[in-house]
Amino acid sequence: MAKFQKKVADLRKCEPVVYSICLTMLADEAAACEAAKRILVELFRDSAFWMKQESDWQAYMTRICIRHCLHNVANADKQAETASTCVS
Repeated sequence: MAKFQKKVADLRKCEPVVYSICLTMLADEAAACEAAKRILVELFRDSAFWMKQESDWQAYMTRICIRHCLHNVANADKQAETASTCVS
């Protein structure tokens, strides 16, 4: 149980960074919040993240955030494109 609590405490320190990156990339608070939640869950499960030194976490988190946010933007574009063809 102590390991679980340590991970949660460490991720709480990461949360503002992850949310800030998502908000900057997505420019939407609700979308950034949802993306940050998914990223933090992914990081919790990611053994490669936990093997890194804490000093290397920021770069790793940034890469994960960029991947998630770009995926969100691409999906939003596809949905908008689909919606516009349905209306035509």
